[in-house]
Amino acid sequence: MDTVGVRPKNFKYLKFTNLCRLISSFHPFGGNAEEVALKSQAFHLLDQFEHNLLQHLNSTSASESQTRQVHASLLKTGLFNNARLTTKLLSLYANNLCFGDANLVLDSIPDPDLFCFSTLIHAFSKRNHPAQALSIFSRMLADGVVPDSFLFPSVVKSCAGLPCLEAGKQVHGLAFVFGFSLDLFVQSSLLHMYLKCDDIRDAHKLFDGLPQRDLVSWSALIAGYSNIGRADEAKELLSEMRKTGLAPNNVSWNGMISGFNRSGLYAKAMATYRKMHSQGFLPDASSVSSVLPAIADLEELNMGIQIHSYVVKQGFRSDKCVASALINMYGKCCCALEMSQVFDEMDQRDIGAFNAFVTGLSRNGLVDNALEVFRKCKGKGIELNIVSWTSMIASCSQNGKDIDALDLFREMQLEGLKPNSITIPCLLPACGNIAALMHGKAAHCFSLRTGIFNDVYVGSALVDMYANCGKLQLSRLCFDKMPTRNLVCWNAIMSGYAMHGKAKETIELFHIMQRNGQKPDFISFTCVLSACSQNGLTDKGWYYFNNMSKEHGIEARLEHYACMVTLLSRAGKLEDAYSMIKDMPIEPDACVWGALLSSCRVHNNVSLGEASAKKLFKLEPRNPGNYVILSNIYASKGRWDEVDRVRDMMNQKGLRKNPGCSWIEVKNKLHMLLAGDKSHPQREKIIEKLNKLSMEMKRAGYFPNMSFVLQDVEEQEKEHILCGHSEKLAVAFGLLNTPPGSSLRERVRQRVVKSVIANPSRSEAAAKDAVEAVWDIRYNDTKPFDRGSSTITIDDGKPNAATQFLVFGILFP
Repeated sequence: MDTVGVRPKNFKYLKFTNLCRLISSFHPFGGNAEEVALKSQAFHLLDQFEHNLLQHLNSTSASESQTRQVHASLLKTGLFNNARLTTKLLSLYANNLCFGDANLVLDSIPDPDLFCFSTLIHAFSKRNHPAQALSIFSRMLADGVVPDSFLFPSVVKSCAGLPCLEAGKQVHGLAFVFGFSLDLFVQSSLLHMYLKCDDIRDAHKLFDGLPQRDLVSWSALIAGYSNIGRADEAKELLSEMRKTGLAPNNVSWNGMISGFNRSGLYAKAMATYRKMHSQGFLPDASSVSSVLPAIADLEELNMGIQIHSYVVKQGFRSDKCVASALINMYGKCCCALEMSQVFDEMDQRDIGAFNAFVTGLSRNGLVDNALEVFRKCKGKGIELNIVSWTSMIASCSQNGKDIDALDLFREMQLEGLKPNSITIPCLLPACGNIAALMHGKAAHCFSLRTGIFNDVYVGSALVDMYANCGKLQLSRLCFDKMPTRNLVCWNAIMSGYAMHGKAKETIELFHIMQRNGQKPDFISFTCVLSACSQNGLTDKGWYYFNNMSKEHGIEARLEHYACMVTLLSRAGKLEDAYSMIKDMPIEPDACVWGALLSSCRVHNNVSLGEASAKKLFKLEPRNPGNYVILSNIYASKGRWDEVDRVRDMMNQKGLRKNPGCSWIEVKNKLHMLLAGDKSHPQREKIIEKLNKLSMEMKRAGYFPNMSFVLQDVEEQEKEHILCGHSEKLAVAFGLLNTPPGSSLRERVRQRVVKSVIANPSRSEAAAKDAVEAVWDIRYNDTKPFDRGSSTITIDDGKPNAATQFLVFGILFP
């Protein structure tokens, strides 16, 4: 005792470590009366300390670092073997989603009991980590620990959370074996599990066997039928419930509204909401947030405004779910101002409202505003989740901000967030848009490592990306490796072949798809018509166009008419194409008239070009491309006064021609070059390379075709203009910065004119053959109704200077 140096009255001031040291100094077999008294008092203080510590841990929500500190303290003080404290430590690790640490603690317990396992399972189930909860449950059974009736609802909930019907049925069997299948809470959880797994037959069978059917079980079953679109059965169940003496409440109505909305029956969701209101039920916040998505998808703006007024009247504006649903509704109805007002009026903005707002801005073409809001929220310390980042990446890739999309993807990973099966399909279009093949391959490798490649949407996005990057072989390989294929996959591969002008393969895939039991949709026919259009297969094009409605019941859409207009125009039948547009049963849009205008430029048809441009000026008054094409038609005929008139129109409206823009990937880095850009650091070397190639070409007997310069300038100036196109600058940059034999892959924002070389001794076709003998050149034109970008891929070989310039001459204007 003297070695400790502490008197009894000072025990309560001891630190815990000194108290443990004091207890360890006592004689193990009693000692004198004074020592026994001291020992009793010390142990009492120790119990009090454990009690206070446990009470403190129960009253706080410890972070991951604090949990590790608690763990270290328990090990240091020797209290790790205390069952109550160790169980609490397990709970803290589970609440912080530290699955590995929780397992290590569980491993260190000599004989973990039901309470230990239940603590972990309940925690993981509550935190929406069903896989971990089921893993612990499986381990518990393997250790021979028998579950109780309180544990089964959490396990069943985890099966529903995956959702995994097979696991759910196994747990149902275990509940029967252990004698808990008639427990009311177990039955209720099983009913919800079957409904969540869309097994309506077993759910109804279980429901029929319930000894007591309360309002909750009736409402769950009604919502289950609504979720799978079986509206008539849902209404019948509602009537049966009333016959039993149970009156539906708001939960019953909300379940039906939400179910119809999830199953795509938006009109029925709105009708159910109206019926609920007419029968005297006052819609609550849940009712409003359930029906607003249906209103958004139907774009019923008037109904949405009425519900917004109701929200203000009832005081639901502070409800975050209602506010997010209103933002989403106004965003889909193209009411950016009202959407912004709802967002600004929110007192506390959660991540759901933020995601809805950013998506709404992007949907309304305000992607720059969306990026600004995103950056501000990130700067304010708002914790952005994977949905936030994915929404922003999708917004950028869909609105021409492809490099921003790649930067956001990289930034997201630096923030510690892992991409999922939704993020990758949102990113890959950006890779395809600018032919960023290495970035696309990196995403492909990630999907293979994480096992999400088997997702049909990830696989389809990869198929489309490789096709857009000019790698049709890799695109087909991805398609063939997919374990399951839905219509999206088939359309992706057919679109790839159509993009590459492979009409035979596209049509063959179209028929293989049908033989495999997959019915085509309007996109499938768009791919086939596009392929026919690019290959001049007029008869086949007409056959599939007529076959679409006669045999498949698919009415022709605007994109189908755009394909047919291009098909007829490429065959030189511009008048027939114009007649088809005038006879269309639906109002032609800018894509249809744009297809005709582009064809008029190719065939230099002034009258039809003026007619189509006149329509486009009304449909797209702010699109400078239409004015430029009409100006080029006039220029090709030497009508310079008309060219000046069109340019004056553009100046009066404040329109400027967008400069040609090309992307090229060199050494795994993307480079963008603009036509006429004088700020590029290698500008002088690029011009020197172009001049050198021009000299070599002329020595070989090839001369540039000046007719493609649509400006009234001197011949020398025309040649200078031909060398300033972004496509040539990009390829020259690639030749300067890659070793011989490297692949050059370029993405061009504007459509490219293929043949611009004039040679007194050789035809253009022969010249093109000569180039293709050295380089494998693939020119991937976009779909005829999409006046967008193209990909040029140059692979293999070591061409000489003359042949290099032939590539410029033949592929680029």
